[in-house]
Amino acid sequence: MDERFLALEDTLLAYSHGDFTKKLALSDNLDALDSIMSGINMLGEELEETTIKRDFFNSAFHSITDSLVVIDNAGVIIDFNESFIVLTEFKKEDVIGQNLKKFLKLNLATTVQKLDKHSKAIDFESEVTNSSSRKIMVECHVSVIDNNKCHSLVKIHDLTDKIHQEAGRIATIIKTQEEERNRVASDLHDSIGQQISALKFYFDSIQKQKDEKLRILLLKKTEALIDNVSDEIRNICFQLMPRSVEKFGIGQSIKQLADLIHFSTGIKFDVKIEEKTNKLDPNVSMSVYRVIQEFVNNSIKHAKCKNIGIHLSIKPKLLTLTMTDDGIGFTNDASLKKGNGIDNINLRIKYLKGELDFNPEKNKGVKLNIAIPL
Repeated sequence: MDERFLALEDTLLAYSHGDFTKKLALSDNLDALDSIMSGINMLGEELEETTIKRDFFNSAFHSITDSLVVIDNAGVIIDFNESFIVLTEFKKEDVIGQNLKKFLKLNLATTVQKLDKHSKAIDFESEVTNSSSRKIMVECHVSVIDNNKCHSLVKIHDLTDKIHQEAGRIATIIKTQEEERNRVASDLHDSIGQQISALKFYFDSIQKQKDEKLRILLLKKTEALIDNVSDEIRNICFQLMPRSVEKFGIGQSIKQLADLIHFSTGIKFDVKIEEKTNKLDPNVSMSVYRVIQEFVNNSIKHAKCKNIGIHLSIKPKLLTLTMTDDGIGFTNDASLKKGNGIDNINLRIKYLKGELDFNPEKNKGVKLNIAIPL
């Protein structure tokens, strides 16, 4: 018996066990049997390549963090990846063959109708109910993957982290608003309130005073105090809504802010403005101004600094801002949570799709670099 038949039998047996690496050695006869053996070798190569592709696909399918579910036209689950089990917390045997509506809230008939109409894909938000009856908000993407068999792929993205992040952003916004209201209330109470009480005292004294010289002196003090109250109100209004940003631009407003703070605190400012374009979105201008205001206020309140540097560069496609102080600085992350305002600044920069680099060093002050695409 030709030994080639035995080799052929061994090779086919290996193929049946999934080993497609085995190859047949052709003889010098180049007869019909060699032709068959050559075809078997080609078949092995095709099967090996197909297996590699299948294994690669299975590996990718199960490594994707989003849940992937293959359903037929009736919504019956044909296949799914490991992430779907993690999301639903059901056992695999409790999922396969079930209708997707058992786990995902959706109108299957409407979904299929939309797919037939658009013949591409649809996106929608829904909710998944896991094995503990907990409802999880998800984002779904449904697309047809096999028109002949009417199979569709459902990609399910868990929105839990996104919802938590959004809730955190909202909480930060509310906190910022409350802090600003408290600051204004404190300024009004501590400064304006006391001075108004003094004004009332002066007016009462003027009415009771019979000595003309003393009356004139009290009138002058009252006039000076009224001027002071007016300045205080103007300063508070400038902090709340600096109209100079809209009227004169961001550069001039920063210089006015620096002059105002220097006059009231004695802190020295090094302000450098490079404006290579005059066109700046009002929202960007106001947000950048608020960031500078936040940094300056916190440097005054927390850093015990004597000098503050502000360097703003506005180019057609990029805005960069560098701010420094020579205060006490800090080194640990916990300090960021203690009213230093970095959360408020970070929130505004993220809103503008910018990047923030924050470098605090103990006893060496703080340096803040910001880049915002325009």
